[in-house]
Amino acid sequence: MTVDTERVMQKIAFIKEQLGDIKSLTDAKEPTEILNDKILVKGLKYSLQTAIESMIDIAFHLAAKKYHCAPEESRDAFRILKNNKVINDDEFKIFSAMVGFRNRMVHLYQNISDERVYEYSITKLNDFEVFINRVSVLIRQ
Repeated sequence: MTVDTERVMQKIAFIKEQLGDIKSLTDAKEPTEILNDKILVKGLKYSLQTAIESMIDIAFHLAAKKYHCAPEESRDAFRILKNNKVINDDEFKIFSAMVGFRNRMVHLYQNISDERVYEYSITKLNDFEVFINRVSVLIRQ
């Protein structure tokens, strides 16, 4: 079993596309303009959710194909990456929190404020880049 580099790169490209869309929106519009437009907020939610889901997909794929482990849930996939020194303890905590945020957006969507989604959109994008960098180093080896 080998890592499907093409698949991983496609997922990374998708994450970057979502991050670019988020950045374009948050750079172009004032916070109040975004928060007063439910369609824009829904766009932020969708882009964040699918970017995090793509991270999870990559983590599952690497856990299975590179480390021959079958994670039972999303955080397990990131734990396998931590145990194999792809990510460190702090990054594991960050990525686990991202999984939690994604789960709240999907399952408890009525409990996440639009302000929280906006804040996440402007303060957490670098966490995606950290993940992309770690994975990129791994698949180049």
